[in-house]
Amino acid sequence: MGTYKKGILGFFRGRVGTVVGAVWNGIHYMKSLPDVGDDNPTPAQLNVRAKLSLVTTFLKRLKALIKVGYQDFTNGITPMNAATSYHLKNAVTGTSSLNYAIDYSKVIFSVGDLLEANTPAVAVTTAAKLDFSWVNDAPAGGTGGTDKATVLAYNVDKNKFATLAGAAARSAAAYVLQLPPDWSGDEVYAWIAFVSADGKEVSNSSYIGQFTVL
Repeated sequence: MGTYKKGILGFFRGRVGTVVGAVWNGIHYMKSLPDVGDDNPTPAQLNVRAKLSLVTTFLKRLKALIKVGYQDFTNGITPMNAATSYHLKNAVTGTSSLNYAIDYSKVIFSVGDLLEANTPAVAVTTAAKLDFSWVNDAPAGGTGGTDKATVLAYNVDKNKFATLAGAAARSAAAYVLQLPPDWSGDEVYAWIAFVSADGKEVSNSSYIGQFTVL
């Protein structure tokens, strides 16, 4: 910290560029701002980076689904950026980098106006399989039962996804998703969404719940 009588700008208070001017006991002084950068991040910066890393690491493996599911976000933002923004604001729990976590019930991989899954459910009756079901309530004159289901399962223990786009028509009202054999005994979260037959419309994805694989 240095004191001065007159600088090229005269006495000043507050921040100017990288220095701060102030007065103490009638003495004008100025000091430089802390050198904060990539090598010396603040706790707040570390928290922001940790949250962003958590979300992007989780979503990047769903890039193909998000490209379709967030296709309506075309006004200056990419589908992945739109998904990242939503999850940063709504799907992260915790208060700092020490305890940030994904709230899986808030995960949304598809956003649109197509009819959502009606009464989606998952039953676990066979080893390494998830039995998805829903009610086909597509109105006559619309896309009917031709919409295709996209099913998604996330294995918490192995940090891996099992996904299938176009798994079954809405009219089928059910689909059995085959999981890797070594998922038996693991905890998984499940979601479902629909895409129109021409791929131009999507529904909001629906979170179904948490299940233990047989």
